[in-house]
Amino acid sequence: MKTVLTLTISFLLLLQTCGCFCLKAPHHLTSAEIIKCLGLEPMSDAACPGFFRPTYKSELKAKIENVRPAASLIYYLMTRELAIDPWHILTSDEVLLYHAGAPMSQMLLYADGTWEEVTLGSKVHQGEVIHKFIPAGTWMGFALKEDPDFDWGLYGVMVVPGWHIQDIRMIKPGIELETLKKKYSAAVRRGEELGLF
Repeated sequence: MKTVLTLTISFLLLLQTCGCFCLKAPHHLTSAEIIKCLGLEPMSDAACPGFFRPTYKSELKAKIENVRPAASLIYYLMTRELAIDPWHILTSDEVLLYHAGAPMSQMLLYADGTWEEVTLGSKVHQGEVIHKFIPAGTWMGFALKEDPDFDWGLYGVMVVPGWHIQDIRMIKPGIELETLKKKYSAAVRRGEELGLF
Protein backbone atom coordinates (compact mmCIF):
# COMPACT_ATOMS: atom_id res chain seq x y z
CA MET A 1 0.00 0.00 0.00
CA LYS A 2 2.88 2.37 0.81
CA THR A 3 4.38 1.74 -2.65
CA VAL A 4 1.05 2.50 -4.38
CA LEU A 5 0.64 5.70 -2.33
CA THR A 6 4.20 6.79 -3.14
CA LEU A 7 3.66 6.13 -6.87
CA THR A 8 0.33 8.00 -6.79
CA ILE A 9 1.92 11.03 -5.12
CA SER A 10 4.87 10.92 -7.53
CA PHE A 11 2.52 10.73 -10.51
CA LEU A 12 0.40 13.67 -9.29
CA LEU A 13 3.57 15.71 -8.76
CA LEU A 14 4.63 14.78 -12.30
CA LEU A 15 1.34 16.09 -13.67
CA GLN A 16 1.65 19.25 -11.57
CA THR A 17 5.12 19.95 -12.97
CA CYS A 18 3.64 19.67 -16.47
CA GLY A 19 1.11 22.38 -15.61
CA CYS A 20 -1.81 19.96 -15.50
CA PHE A 21 -2.53 19.34 -11.85
CA CYS A 22 -5.73 17.48 -11.17
CA LEU A 23 -7.17 15.85 -8.08
CA LYS A 24 -7.88 12.51 -9.74
CA ALA A 25 -5.90 9.44 -8.74
CA PRO A 26 -3.96 7.95 -11.69
CA HIS A 27 -6.43 5.06 -12.09
CA HIS A 28 -9.25 7.58 -12.65
CA LEU A 29 -7.45 9.39 -15.46
CA THR A 30 -8.18 8.45 -19.06
CA SER A 31 -5.49 8.04 -21.69
CA ALA A 32 -6.83 11.22 -23.37
CA GLU A 33 -6.29 13.14 -20.11
CA ILE A 34 -2.73 11.81 -19.79
CA ILE A 35 -2.01 12.77 -23.41
CA LYS A 36 -3.33 16.30 -22.79
CA CYS A 37 -1.71 16.77 -19.38
CA LEU A 38 1.73 15.71 -20.54
CA GLY A 39 1.48 17.25 -24.02
CA LEU A 40 2.11 13.93 -25.74
CA GLU A 41 2.02 13.49 -29.52
CA PRO A 42 1.61 10.38 -31.71
CA MET A 43 4.87 8.60 -32.49
CA SER A 44 6.05 9.49 -36.00
CA ASP A 45 7.54 6.09 -36.79
CA ALA A 46 5.84 2.72 -37.15
CA ALA A 47 8.31 1.05 -34.80
CA CYS A 48 6.78 2.34 -31.60
CA PRO A 49 3.05 2.98 -31.85
CA GLY A 50 1.86 5.12 -28.97
CA PHE A 51 2.34 8.68 -27.78
CA PHE A 52 5.49 10.49 -26.66
CA ARG A 53 7.16 13.74 -25.67
CA PRO A 54 10.91 14.30 -25.44
CA THR A 55 11.97 15.38 -21.95
CA TYR A 56 15.76 15.36 -22.20
CA LYS A 57 18.46 15.43 -24.87
CA SER A 58 22.08 15.64 -23.81
CA GLU A 59 24.11 18.56 -25.13
CA LEU A 60 27.13 16.23 -25.09
CA LYS A 61 27.68 14.50 -28.41
CA ALA A 62 28.56 10.86 -28.91
CA LYS A 63 31.54 10.19 -31.20
CA ILE A 64 30.01 7.65 -33.54
CA GLU A 65 29.49 7.56 -37.30
CA ASN A 66 26.51 9.91 -37.17
CA VAL A 67 26.39 12.70 -34.59
CA ARG A 68 23.99 11.88 -31.74
CA PRO A 69 23.23 13.39 -28.35
CA ALA A 70 25.07 11.41 -25.69
CA ALA A 71 21.65 10.43 -24.29
CA SER A 72 17.95 11.20 -24.74
CA LEU A 73 14.80 10.60 -22.69
CA ILE A 74 11.12 10.59 -23.63
CA TYR A 75 7.75 9.86 -22.11
CA TYR A 76 6.13 6.91 -23.90
CA LEU A 77 2.42 6.11 -23.53
CA MET A 78 0.80 2.88 -24.69
CA THR A 79 -2.99 2.65 -24.83
CA ARG A 80 -5.48 -0.18 -25.24
CA GLU A 81 -5.80 0.81 -28.92
CA LEU A 82 -1.99 0.86 -29.36
CA ALA A 83 -1.12 -2.07 -27.13
CA ILE A 84 1.65 -3.73 -29.18
CA ASP A 85 5.11 -2.33 -29.90
CA PRO A 86 6.33 -4.81 -32.56
CA TRP A 87 9.79 -6.35 -33.01
CA HIS A 88 12.55 -3.82 -33.49
CA ILE A 89 16.25 -3.46 -32.75
CA LEU A 90 18.37 -0.42 -31.82
CA THR A 91 22.04 0.38 -32.34
CA SER A 92 22.01 2.16 -28.94
CA ASP A 93 21.49 0.97 -25.38
CA GLU A 94 18.01 1.60 -23.99
CA VAL A 95 16.59 1.87 -20.47
CA LEU A 96 12.82 1.58 -20.03
CA LEU A 97 11.32 3.09 -16.86
CA TYR A 98 7.87 2.49 -15.37
CA HIS A 99 6.00 5.68 -14.43
CA ALA A 100 2.30 4.83 -13.98
CA GLY A 101 -0.65 2.87 -15.30
CA ALA A 102 -0.73 -0.67 -16.63
CA PRO A 103 2.41 -2.80 -16.66
CA MET A 104 4.18 -3.70 -19.92
CA SER A 105 5.35 -7.18 -20.96
CA GLN A 106 8.75 -7.04 -22.64
CA MET A 107 10.19 -9.86 -24.73
CA LEU A 108 13.91 -9.47 -25.27
CA LEU A 109 15.83 -11.60 -27.78
CA TYR A 110 19.51 -11.19 -27.03
CA ALA A 111 22.33 -11.38 -29.58
CA ASP A 112 23.77 -14.52 -27.91
CA GLY A 113 20.59 -16.50 -28.69
CA THR A 114 19.03 -16.30 -25.22
CA TRP A 115 15.70 -14.61 -24.49
CA GLU A 116 13.91 -13.11 -21.53
CA GLU A 117 10.44 -11.89 -20.63
CA VAL A 118 10.22 -9.04 -18.15
CA THR A 119 7.22 -7.17 -16.76
CA LEU A 120 7.79 -3.45 -16.33
CA GLY A 121 5.50 -2.26 -13.53
CA SER A 122 5.13 -1.22 -9.91
CA LYS A 123 4.44 -4.58 -8.25
CA VAL A 124 8.03 -5.39 -7.36
CA HIS A 125 6.79 -7.80 -4.68
CA GLN A 126 5.32 -9.87 -7.57
CA GLY A 127 8.49 -9.77 -9.68
CA GLU A 128 7.78 -6.69 -11.78
CA VAL A 129 10.68 -4.30 -12.34
CA ILE A 130 10.66 -0.48 -12.22
CA HIS A 131 13.28 -0.16 -14.97
CA LYS A 132 14.98 -2.47 -17.43
CA PHE A 133 18.25 -2.06 -19.31
CA ILE A 134 18.21 -3.36 -22.91
CA PRO A 135 21.63 -3.59 -24.58
CA ALA A 136 22.15 -2.40 -28.15
CA GLY A 137 21.56 -5.16 -30.70
CA THR A 138 18.66 -6.77 -28.79
CA TRP A 139 15.44 -7.59 -30.62
CA MET A 140 12.57 -6.27 -28.49
CA GLY A 141 8.80 -6.37 -28.54
CA PHE A 142 6.40 -4.94 -25.98
CA ALA A 143 2.75 -5.58 -25.08
CA LEU A 144 0.56 -3.53 -22.74
CA LYS A 145 -0.81 -5.86 -20.06
CA GLU A 146 -4.49 -6.02 -19.19
CA ASP A 147 -5.19 -4.11 -15.98
CA PRO A 148 -8.49 -3.60 -14.13
CA ASP A 149 -7.73 0.06 -13.33
CA PHE A 150 -5.85 1.32 -16.39
CA ASP A 151 -6.29 1.27 -20.16
CA TRP A 152 -2.91 2.97 -20.59
CA GLY A 153 0.68 2.66 -19.40
CA LEU A 154 3.15 5.54 -19.07
CA TYR A 155 6.86 4.80 -19.33
CA GLY A 156 10.15 6.59 -19.83
CA VAL A 157 12.57 5.58 -22.58
CA MET A 158 16.22 6.61 -22.22
CA VAL A 159 18.48 5.90 -25.19
CA VAL A 160 22.29 6.06 -24.97
CA PRO A 161 23.72 7.31 -27.36
CA GLY A 162 20.63 9.44 -27.94
CA TRP A 163 17.70 8.53 -30.14
CA HIS A 164 17.81 8.98 -33.91
CA ILE A 165 15.41 7.44 -36.42
CA GLN A 166 18.35 5.94 -38.37
CA ASP A 167 19.28 3.85 -35.31
CA ILE A 168 16.11 1.72 -35.26
CA ARG A 169 15.18 -1.16 -37.53
CA MET A 170 11.90 -3.04 -37.72
CA ILE A 171 11.79 -6.76 -38.38
CA LYS A 172 11.18 -7.54 -42.05
CA PRO A 173 8.23 -9.87 -42.62
CA GLY A 174 9.05 -13.10 -44.38
CA ILE A 175 12.58 -14.51 -44.30
CA GLU A 176 13.96 -12.27 -41.51
CA LEU A 177 10.98 -12.94 -39.23
CA GLU A 178 11.16 -16.69 -39.91
CA THR A 179 14.92 -16.68 -39.21
CA LEU A 180 14.28 -14.89 -35.89
CA LYS A 181 11.63 -17.46 -34.96
CA LYS A 182 14.04 -20.33 -35.70
CA LYS A 183 16.88 -18.77 -33.71
CA TYR A 184 14.59 -18.11 -30.72
CA SER A 185 12.26 -21.10 -31.13
CA ALA A 186 11.78 -21.44 -27.35
CA ALA A 187 10.32 -17.91 -27.25
CA VAL A 188 7.86 -18.27 -30.14
CA ARG A 189 4.93 -19.71 -28.18
CA ARG A 190 5.08 -16.95 -25.56
CA GLY A 191 5.58 -14.34 -28.27
CA GLU A 192 2.44 -15.58 -30.02
CA GLU A 193 0.48 -15.36 -26.75
CA LEU A 194 1.56 -11.72 -26.38
CA GLY A 195 0.67 -10.93 -30.01
CA LEU A 196 4.29 -10.30 -31.02
CA PHE A 197 4.71 -13.24 -33.47
